[in-house]
Amino acid sequence: MDSSHIIGGVALGLALLSGGFVVYYLFFPKRESAMRNLMGSRYSDGMAPPSELRQKLQDDPDGAQYEQLKKAAKGKVKQKEQVTLDDKLFRAGYFTSKEKAEFRRMRTVAPLITTPIGLFVGGYFSGAGALIGLVFGALLGFQLPFSILDRRIKARDEEIMYYLPLVIEQIAIGVSSSLDIGPCLQRVVQMADERDTHNVVTELVRHAQHHVRSGVGLEDALNEVGRKSGHNELKHSFLSLSQVAKHGGEITRQLQELADAVGSQRETRIEAKIKKLELEATFPVTLVFCGFIVILLVGFFIQIKSAL
Repeated sequence: MDSSHIIGGVALGLALLSGGFVVYYLFFPKRESAMRNLMGSRYSDGMAPPSELRQKLQDDPDGAQYEQLKKAAKGKVKQKEQVTLDDKLFRAGYFTSKEKAEFRRMRTVAPLITTPIGLFVGGYFSGAGALIGLVFGALLGFQLPFSILDRRIKARDEEIMYYLPLVIEQIAIGVSSSLDIGPCLQRVVQMADERDTHNVVTELVRHAQHHVRSGVGLEDALNEVGRKSGHNELKHSFLSLSQVAKHGGEITRQLQELADAVGSQRETRIEAKIKKLELEATFPVTLVFCGFIVILLVGFFIQIKSAL
């Protein structure tokens, strides 16, 4: 076998491996595992508190407690809410019908663009490669809009964690100035409209205001928008605001504690992300190292072959 064929095969294998990693990293959403979420926390050092649930199950010889827990778990699984495409569009910030129509148009156009490109690239190598390129191009076209949607949802989640404490601080300042929750939310949206400084949280507050103008109560509007946002911290914050608006009383200290809690949650997520950077960088570094070793070995093998 010619040395150029060996080098070409090795280079093609490395190119395919690198291309597959790039496609996976850019277009396919990543899911967090429970083990990775626990890494870097105080529970990973063996400092977790003793489980009260396990103690209850050990003190239950007839298994009645276990059956109750199993029924409750089945009920929660059955009641799990299914995420529809409209919910994903709302979480990604596609609120108007024009934006939703543009996303549906992208779903139609993307396969029509990527399929011929895959066919052309695969056909450049061989006839069988044309078929493979056709299939991969079609799959990429169908997956690309949803990957972009998931990326946008993830980016908006990060923005929510950044702006949520700031908006709650604004609400706390307004409440300390003898404003009620409803007028205070309206004032926050009005200030963002006047200065053209809307962020993701004020946009959601504005949606809650639209629900209120249509006749829905403030409590129900905040709960509905928080549920549709799909963001746990935002949902809990809006739930707290709705309870404060319903019951009243001295709420300045409660809002300040809520802002501090959301801020600490954001700091925890940032610290966890920093600790996971080392794990995410392991595979690219390993890939580069393996490629470097392969290049050295191929050059050494070619020198030995030419000497013989």
